Amino acid sequence: MANVVYAPEAENDISHIVDVIARDNPNAARKWLAKLRGTCDTLSTQPNGGEMRTDLGVPGCRSFSFGNYVLFFRVVDDGIEVARVIHGSRDLRNM
Repeated sequence: MANVVYAPEAENDISHIVDVIARDNPNAARKWLAKLRGTCDTLSTQPNGGEMRTDLGVPGCRSFSFGNYVLFFRVVDDGIEVARVIHGSRDLRNM
């Protein structure tokens, strides 16, 4: 079975996003988190489904669109490591 590992930065990103959503709608925040985790589980079994991101200068970096967000991850031996979850409108090159 493929695994999903979340880097500390990704955990912080996710926590912040969930907190912001929960301010207005706690139920929507729970649903968003469950859907995100499900998407990451799927990516762990099909990691080549993401787009290779050679433009960011991080070896092995891939991305996958998730609603208004972009998941950045790397393929590891037994699945994926999610590095960041960033809003799509952010300037990625300056992060």
